[in-house]
Amino acid sequence: MKIQDLIIGGGASGIAAAILLARKGRKVVVIEAQDRALRKVLASGNGRCNLSNTAISPDRYNAPDFVKPALAAFDGKLKDFFTSLGLELREEDGRIYPYSLSANNVVSALLRTALSSGAEILCGTKVKKIEKSGKLFRVYADGKEFESENIIFATGSNATSGFDSLGLLAPLGHGFTKRYASISYIPCHSVKGAAGVRARAALRLVCDDKDVFDGRGELLFKDNALSGILAFEASSRYVRALIKGKICKGIIDFVPDRTEKEVEEFLSTCGLTCIDALCAYLHRALAVAVAKRAGVEGKAADKAQKLAHALKNFAVDFDGNCDIKNAQAACGGLELCDFDSRTLESGKVEGLYALGEALDVDGDCGGFNLHWAWASAYAAATAICGGQHV
Repeated sequence: MKIQDLIIGGGASGIAAAILLARKGRKVVVIEAQDRALRKVLASGNGRCNLSNTAISPDRYNAPDFVKPALAAFDGKLKDFFTSLGLELREEDGRIYPYSLSANNVVSALLRTALSSGAEILCGTKVKKIEKSGKLFRVYADGKEFESENIIFATGSNATSGFDSLGLLAPLGHGFTKRYASISYIPCHSVKGAAGVRARAALRLVCDDKDVFDGRGELLFKDNALSGILAFEASSRYVRALIKGKICKGIIDFVPDRTEKEVEEFLSTCGLTCIDALCAYLHRALAVAVAKRAGVEGKAADKAQKLAHALKNFAVDFDGNCDIKNAQAACGGLELCDFDSRTLESGKVEGLYALGEALDVDGDCGGFNLHWAWASAYAAATAICGGQHV
């Protein structure tokens, strides 16, 4: 089969690129190894689909200099793109969702638009080999052979249910860095007996005595991990530090809207035992953990200073990284030095482009990675169409 643009990977970036290219009248085929496209998009935002964020900026990514041109080119175009699919957007606490809060609606709109624009999507088809012959690529996939002018490599990562397909580009001279779990729970054994308990708190991540993250939100405690949205937001920064061999710990402030002095004053005057006094702020299971950490018992009035300090500065040790199959995204991927940051075309192989999570780019939790998928698709599609508006 001879085509113009062969997209390997039917995730967010691949399907977005297919729409943009097919709308320009180009013959586009998408090959997806799994039995359905956009599987990860379906699970995004706990099924509500966190498409983007109002705080998009290069410094929310691990490679700010690389992502800057593509983010700038896509600036202000997110709403128009999704409106063109028949979707309205809404914003909640900086996160951008479809107005329906339904990831299923986003998936349906993307696939409907891709197919109606003329793109062909082949699911359950795994690429085995990619060759370059003259100006054309030859791609072999489960008994099928394709000839294409361009290859758009949008394979994502092996996080959750994905495959690690980076080795397909090794024969073409492309290197890649090892994949690690990102946007996930953080293994931690510092809090026992509070499995399933949630708390609104602040979390500061300290790596080699330097603060690398400071945020507020919900934490979910497990016997072997720190989870919840706040842990997920810290996890990508933690993993990047871990890869570099840094020693990291978390500092939890269970009462971020109170000063330590205010907490101490309450504890010293409430007339309760340490545990009962701490229950004014915490679930009882966490109150027990804080009192134990402070090393106190008896009346809170006698130990108010130690209890207040423990509440505001509860240190937890992290124990490595989680299994990548339990992560929402991965860090690592194709080496960025081999790609043009404006067009995302390979500097080694003309006509080869890489998008989204296939590249060694990962952003913070909260829609930043999906925004990179849309922005990278826009950058590559624009370049393929000779710089024309897509």
